[in-house]
Amino acid sequence: MKNRLSNSLKILFVINILFNFGCSSIKEKDDLNICSTSKLPCIHSTEYVLLETNKGKIKLELYGKLAPITVGNFIDYVDKGAYDKTIFNRVIKKPYPFIIRGGGKSLIKGENKFRINKTGKVRLIPLEIKLKTNNLPIYGKKIDASSQKNNIELKHKRAYLSMDRSKSINSGSHQFYILLKSLPELDGRFAVFGKVISGMEIVDLIEEDDFIVEAKRL
Repeated sequence: MKNRLSNSLKILFVINILFNFGCSSIKEKDDLNICSTSKLPCIHSTEYVLLETNKGKIKLELYGKLAPITVGNFIDYVDKGAYDKTIFNRVIKKPYPFIIRGGGKSLIKGENKFRINKTGKVRLIPLEIKLKTNNLPIYGKKIDASSQKNNIELKHKRAYLSMDRSKSINSGSHQFYILLKSLPELDGRFAVFGKVISGMEIVDLIEEDDFIVEAKRL
């Protein structure tokens, strides 16, 4: 009983920090079920999204069982139409294919559908990485050890999606990458949450300032 009470108090303490100071304050935690104790959007199922771009259609498969917060966050923005008419604002293909980045600025001047309240702030989510040997993802912690990197469920391979973030570990929000090649050097540092299952030939055609006409859940 004492151990259960202690664990409950630890969870309440971390969640209190989350609500009061944001995701950037989440500490390293391997066994915290954030989905059951926070208001962050979570999805535990496999989801499908169609990105209709000015170059063609791209179909995504998202892995909620392995990255529930990252997928829940992405789907929430899709359902709100936040990705519609947004630009691919970073494309790196030289000296070799690297990434394209979506979910950035809108084609419509001054529009930002990613704001979650009247203060103009956007939602931040923690770095979320699932190891094969763990029941739950690890939050707020980079995976550095080689032995652990080999144990990561979702890795940075060609056609996979990864959540962009700033220098802060827990600063993921709405921008995402689609990988043009495998980039194992990013494993353990960014959250992979899905992959392109059709339309990768369209992804290869994307250049900076191409855009998403509409993103819709299937």
